[in-house]
Amino acid sequence: MALLELSNIQFNYSDKELYKGITLKMNPGEHCVLVGVNGSGKTTLLSMIVGELSPDEGKIIWEKGTTFSYLDQQLKVAQDMPVYQYLYGVYEDLFEKEKQMERLYEQSATDPDHFEKILEKAERIQDELNEKNFYGLQEKVGRLTDGLGFDQSHLEAPLSRLSSGQREKAYLAKMLLEEKDVLIMDEPTNFLDQTQVAWLARYLQNYPKAFLVVSHDQAFMKQIADVVFVLENQTLTRYKGNYEHYLIQHEIDKEQYKKDYAAQQRYIKKEEDFIARHIVRATSARAAKSHRARLAHLDRMEAPAKEEGNVFISFPYTHSVGRIPLVVENLVIGYDKPLLDPIAFELNDGEKIAILGQNGVGKTTFLKTILNEIPSLGGGYSFLPGTVINYFNQDEKIDLNLSPFDYLHARYPEANNTQIRKALGSCGVRKEIALRPMKELSGGEVAKTRFALMTFKKSNFLVLDEPTNHLDQKAKDALFDAIERYEGSVIIVSHEKDFYDGLVDYELYF
Repeated sequence: MALLELSNIQFNYSDKELYKGITLKMNPGEHCVLVGVNGSGKTTLLSMIVGELSPDEGKIIWEKGTTFSYLDQQLKVAQDMPVYQYLYGVYEDLFEKEKQMERLYEQSATDPDHFEKILEKAERIQDELNEKNFYGLQEKVGRLTDGLGFDQSHLEAPLSRLSSGQREKAYLAKMLLEEKDVLIMDEPTNFLDQTQVAWLARYLQNYPKAFLVVSHDQAFMKQIADVVFVLENQTLTRYKGNYEHYLIQHEIDKEQYKKDYAAQQRYIKKEEDFIARHIVRATSARAAKSHRARLAHLDRMEAPAKEEGNVFISFPYTHSVGRIPLVVENLVIGYDKPLLDPIAFELNDGEKIAILGQNGVGKTTFLKTILNEIPSLGGGYSFLPGTVINYFNQDEKIDLNLSPFDYLHARYPEANNTQIRKALGSCGVRKEIALRPMKELSGGEVAKTRFALMTFKKSNFLVLDEPTNHLDQKAKDALFDAIERYEGSVIIVSHEKDFYDGLVDYELYF
């Protein structure tokens, strides 16, 4: 029996029909990925599966007794809790049993009349703890936190003091430790570096239970998937097999569907022409009515999914300010104490660099320091006069009640409607999507809106902090091209080697 079954799911966002009778079935142990372009409804579907949203029509059925974890649910936690306490909280019941067992052993020593009965009860608890590998928990948690890049200082820090990336990894770590029947993850690699992505892929390959992952990281999906669900044209299609099999079969299916649709359209036109010619003739009206009845009962195919419109991103360049626009001299970054050894380098005009390192090492802190958002702890940095920076901040807080149109108009009130619509449309935010509240949009559509905002600003220095998070492949390709064309200097913080490799002049490891 299926662990999870979706039947005839229909859902509208405002005036947009998101799904037409979607069905889905997930069986025990299946390793599934859910793919689709930005805005196709992947995250919304996950929200329905876990009960945060209800479909307009249809049923979502979990097999009785099935347990699941959903990454977003972990966001509602006490932020002042140390990470190690948060993670070991998964085994709180076992720690309570250990305390109970110790109390029984102590009681047995002071109650000789009931010694054997008390000892037998304590030993039953001991056997249960051994069966659940209680005394191997430290090693188990340690392997997982090492794989995700936590050090001792991270584990002892409260969640509120972690970087956004480290905090997301703490939520992911707890989810993996819970070992529920189904893991449901939305973009789990967004805050992982390449080493950690590889570790997570190996972990999921060997996970004995089921999972459903939304991701735009094709290399990652190729390693973990044995079932692919593709969401497109308001429907969901299931492909049994690995991701590469899906890529091949999906193209074959699309071409066959186009042929079948074209054949049906030719048949419909032929029938309609016959009916039009013969319905008014007494000698053939009966035949025409028969053809019309047959046509009325025809199961008409939907038109093939239209290819998504092109995405074109362009960061306007202003002028050169000199040979070396940025000099960093023994810069010390951190908050209460230094995060890294002093940093020193020069960035030449037009150079593009990638800053790499594990989450929490200080990459975003470095960017915020040179952008004068937080003070340095020592050393210095200097930009040449006339340097104009265009900054993509992964942690930017924006009002999601605004539509993309309103968001741009608030920042550039002098821009007319056509200019705003053109900027949004070029970045892939088109038609009614531009007028919907961003809280109803996908993460990728929100990111594209923010890139559209950046296209209004002339600059000679780009700073991009994890710019590819949530973007589909078409948008990533457009962003790559935009950075490659840009004449100014560029600093990129990214965990996606496939993105920055071949784009930057050199890599700087923190």
